[in-house]
Amino acid sequence: MDTPIKEKETPYRAANDPVTVSSASAAGNSMGIGRRRRLAVGLIVILALGLGVYFLAINPRLQNSRELAALAITAGQKTVTVVKPTQSDATAPLILPGNIEANRSASIYARVDGYLKKWYVDIGDHVKEGQVLADIEAPQIDANLREAQAQLELAQANLKLAQTNSTRSQQLFANKVNSQQELDTVVATEQVQQATQDTATASLENAKQMKAYEQVRAPFDGVITARYVDVGSLVTSGSVKTVQKLFDLAQSDPVRVFVNVPQSDVERVQPGSSATVKVDEYPNETFTGKVARDAGAFDQASRTILLEVDVPNPDGRLYAGMYAHVTLSTPNPHPLLYVPDNTILIDSKGTRVATVSADHKIHFKSVTMGRDFGTKSEIMSGLAPGDLIVQNPTDDLQEGMAVSVQG
Repeated sequence: MDTPIKEKETPYRAANDPVTVSSASAAGNSMGIGRRRRLAVGLIVILALGLGVYFLAINPRLQNSRELAALAITAGQKTVTVVKPTQSDATAPLILPGNIEANRSASIYARVDGYLKKWYVDIGDHVKEGQVLADIEAPQIDANLREAQAQLELAQANLKLAQTNSTRSQQLFANKVNSQQELDTVVATEQVQQATQDTATASLENAKQMKAYEQVRAPFDGVITARYVDVGSLVTSGSVKTVQKLFDLAQSDPVRVFVNVPQSDVERVQPGSSATVKVDEYPNETFTGKVARDAGAFDQASRTILLEVDVPNPDGRLYAGMYAHVTLSTPNPHPLLYVPDNTILIDSKGTRVATVSADHKIHFKSVTMGRDFGTKSEIMSGLAPGDLIVQNPTDDLQEGMAVSVQG
């Protein structure tokens, strides 16, 4: 008898069983989150690898390619060193060398011939106007004075006699004793004697004046800077061309400082403008003065104009003959450009400089030069402050030539 086979019973799960549904959903969500995380990590790794490959391999090759391309472009170009011109400050002071001279100076000579009897002053002495500097013994002048006095006395006696005769002759003529001719002769004689007396008076005044010249006097206040004679020396009247001078006299308050101003700076100095003076002997001091006058004409050899600066010198510390540095503080209306001397070309085409344009091409400019300071020169016109100037330009540079710039 057959035994009936029993089927395995499977527990029945209702579709709406809450426990069974929650477990399946949770398992599916966990699997999805894991896959997304793995995907994100993979993308990050791939991106990092890509960036690393770019910066470590691709970018250096691109950089190298660009440099090689630039080198290839400039391989056939000449390399030049450039420099920009420097510009003078519009308010920079103008410093020039100057010579200090006395305000007034004179060489004193004898006015009469004779021997030096006595001198009263020596070098360094301060004297006043009219002060006696020396006495001259002049016997001839004394004799001329005595003779002039005697001539005047004789003329006065003759005039007195002529006046007496004239008076008597007029009385006789009134009484019809003498003639008109006799009266005219007597009156004319009186007039001659009057003129003779006037001449004798003038001669006496001249002799007295020459006598006064026996005393040598100072023509103005100042300091004796030199004495050339001693007692007993023979002195003669005359000028510097014929005789020896007696003294040198100088007035040093104020002093006059003479400066040669270049033609390019003449607009910076005007009479009345201030100036300062320094001398090497007083390194920490400055002396203030004013521009008094200029010569009104340029020296053709140096193209400079002579300028005079008056500086007060009450204590006498500035001496005539000193070398000075004069600073003129007036502004420069036309600031100048300065370029190194090794940038200037002087040839048959004139004075030029080679400049490099914005597109790295050579362009020659004609310039007008000013003063040369040894290592640099002034450029009066033809150049702009922003120009790039080629240093040590060679003969192979041509107009419009492409170059590579350095410096």
